[in-house]
Amino acid sequence: MNPLHSLQPQAVWQWFADICAIPHPTYQEAALAEMIVARAKEKGLAVQQDEKGNIYIRKPAQGAGMADKPGVILQGHIDMVAQKTPDSPHNFATDPIRPQIIDGWVYATQTTLGADNGLGSAMGLAVAFADDIEHPPLEVLLTVEEEIGMDGARQMRGDLLQGRYLINLDTEEAGCVYVGCAGGRDADLSLPFAAEAADGQHVRITVSGLLGGHSGIDIHRGHGNAIKVLADLLARLPEESGWRLAAFHSGALRNVIPSEAEAEIVLPQAFIGALTELADTVRAETQNELGKFADKLAIQVAPIGQGAQAAGHAESRRMIDLLVAVPSGVLKWSEEFDGVVDTSNCLSVVHTKDGKFTASMLLRSLRERPKDDFCRLLGSIARLSGAALHTDQDYTGWEPHMSSALLQKTIESFVAVRGQQPQIEVVHAGLECGLMQKHLPHTEMISFGPTIKGAHSPKERVQIDTVEECWRILLDLLKRIA
Repeated sequence: MNPLHSLQPQAVWQWFADICAIPHPTYQEAALAEMIVARAKEKGLAVQQDEKGNIYIRKPAQGAGMADKPGVILQGHIDMVAQKTPDSPHNFATDPIRPQIIDGWVYATQTTLGADNGLGSAMGLAVAFADDIEHPPLEVLLTVEEEIGMDGARQMRGDLLQGRYLINLDTEEAGCVYVGCAGGRDADLSLPFAAEAADGQHVRITVSGLLGGHSGIDIHRGHGNAIKVLADLLARLPEESGWRLAAFHSGALRNVIPSEAEAEIVLPQAFIGALTELADTVRAETQNELGKFADKLAIQVAPIGQGAQAAGHAESRRMIDLLVAVPSGVLKWSEEFDGVVDTSNCLSVVHTKDGKFTASMLLRSLRERPKDDFCRLLGSIARLSGAALHTDQDYTGWEPHMSSALLQKTIESFVAVRGQQPQIEVVHAGLECGLMQKHLPHTEMISFGPTIKGAHSPKERVQIDTVEECWRILLDLLKRIA
């Protein structure tokens, strides 16, 4: 029996179980979308998809007097981040997510859970398919490709929606209502290099055991960055060793703080001892700096043969110096919102392939100017290192509107269900509301959800009792909206 079937509210957890059963990492949402559309048609709901694959479900008002109230859009995204532990055999293209319950939380088994944002989508679907829930004219918008560039929201069709209010269900902290979010911009720095035969000991250096996490929500928590740790180690190798870089690989997604990194180098046998000592030193220094977040940090040095194809020493230094030079982490705290990060950068993905070294990052800011300023800094780093800079997927943040009627009704619902007002916050992460404002300029928006920890990592988990609380708030709000 699926452990989720014993949880309440049953309709929400049943939908989430069904979502977990169908693989749906970003760019592979088609099978899940097909199932949702088919079931909506069977239920007699009006449903369609746009060219991007976003799903639009419409349902008439339900309950006395509800038809005269303003329409509401419930919104989530159906793709998930695909991350797993190093020893997991899971295949995200073919295998279902396997949920398990541990001490009041739902986890997956050695993988991301996809509660971000499968549970938000499940709540929207549970309302749409229910026959006993009062609500005004209802629309459910389920977007695709949120986790990589928010392309679903970017290409959604506002003309297919009529609701005056939009409730985004992609917040990950119970008791909070988000009314604004950071914008973002992708950036890549790339360097060509010429690989040639290099004599010496071929060595693999692996950094593992850091916590990783969401590159927006967790960027200030001090989890460390495996790319920066490995770059620091390589940059400190003795110049006289003439070490040469054969490969560097870390990360897969821009919005995930890298927890592992791996490099292959070639250097004289006489320097293996110095390399091993340096690895121990860097590990100890990093653990001292990060404290409990680096308890499981490991840096392994493993000889794998003699000689390899590698870049020259000067080219190798240039690539690693670039990684050392790029700032990663919190760049500025907000002066307007206490405890909120204003601007950050996450150096997320580094790969060498076919004679090209590429470092990819995701810049976030509550404002537009800092994104431009940081990209000018990257331009300077690029010129100094001989790299090429490419930026893409720029999206604006979501500007708070504290006088929103929807926000006031949401506060009332939180008080009715929780007995206290919610925290009204701006989040340092990209919510789709920022992009959807362009398509729905006259629609008021808020965001809330259950407590999810460890999003975008195999430690992702959702607190069970906050799901029921979130559901009760949502149902109360649907009745209050006028």
